[in-house]
Amino acid sequence: MTIQFLSYDNCLFSSPCFLCILNILIMETTIFFGISVLTSLIVWNKISKKYFWLQFKDLELKKAVQPILILHSFRFAGLSFFIPGVVHAGLNPAWAIPAALGDFTAAILAFITLSLVNSVSFKPLLWIFNVLGLIDLLVAFIDGPRYNIVPFLGPAYYIVILYVPILVLTHLMVFKLLLRNEALQPR
Repeated sequence: MTIQFLSYDNCLFSSPCFLCILNILIMETTIFFGISVLTSLIVWNKISKKYFWLQFKDLELKKAVQPILILHSFRFAGLSFFIPGVVHAGLNPAWAIPAALGDFTAAILAFITLSLVNSVSFKPLLWIFNVLGLIDLLVAFIDGPRYNIVPFLGPAYYIVILYVPILVLTHLMVFKLLLRNEALQPR
């Protein structure tokens, strides 16, 4: 069974024209992209629950979040959205600029938070990093389809389908750890 995204009846001379074929390919690419992200999220969730969360849930907050902060310190990889050849020239700057700078900001915040793990500013910085870092990822996911990024990601496609889902899940873990830590604090 084939799903038709666009009827060929609207095409010139009722034959598949270039724009119709292009539209179908973009729609299928977007669907494959969505399936890839969803599959990655499911797999990373399984890995996170089985291996990461079992290790982190009983640790003190400062010890539990350090590996997560190290992982997020590599978000400078988002700067690759500026590099020709890594992404195609058609990647909309309205998506690429906030995504790249948001990732880089999150990387800097993760590194600063990690560096100040034994200071009194650690917990407020951890909250700031976690809120801003997750917002950055969610905005990029929401804006991606709006700016039709999928055909222009090039090799950066792998950043989005492999790296971003684990970043989202680790942000959720940090929220869980922070809230658990708040509940355990004596009043």
